Amino acid sequence: MVLKSLKYTLKTALTTTEVTRLYPEVMMELPANERGIHELDATTCIGCGSCARICPNSCIEMVPYRYGNPLKNRKMQFPQIDYGRCTFCGLCVDECPVSCLKMGKTTEIAGWDRKDIVYGPDRIAVKKFSEKEVAELEAEAKRQAEEKKKAAAAAAKEKAAKAKGKENKAKAKLGEGGEA
Repeated sequence: MVLKSLKYTLKTALTTTEVTRLYPEVMMELPANERGIHELDATTCIGCGSCARICPNSCIEMVPYRYGNPLKNRKMQFPQIDYGRCTFCGLCVDECPVSCLKMGKTTEIAGWDRKDIVYGPDRIAVKKFSEKEVAELEAEAKRQAEEKKKAAAAAAKEKAAKAKGKENKAKAKLGEGGEA
């Protein structure tokens, strides 16, 4: 009986696949469609907040972040994800109009406190601008805002001039009608 059991043990140990994994030293291969921690492209995010609105668990909050594009994202608001509540459903990724939010392959999330598993844009951003690029983009955004303000002032001035011209024409017509 002992020999029979020993024979079975040796046979299964040498011929079957590995059952115990050596995690975290050896990470198992994940399937191609595995949904891990989100990856944010801060250079293309427009800060629309559609990811936060579509989230069924309300785990996405829009927070300020410096290293985005002020030309596209005027409020400089980027997603912050609470992985304690996230179900990795992927609705936020599907809803993103500029495809700046994607599901990554990193699956390790750990922390001692609840706030340790709340990932801000600084932790999920895989693409962001440098300090120098941000300064250049901010200067460009400021220049564009000033041009827009000047164009709006010119349009308002032109509209007022047209209204005054119409008023003068109406007065002139009344003056002609009064003389006749």
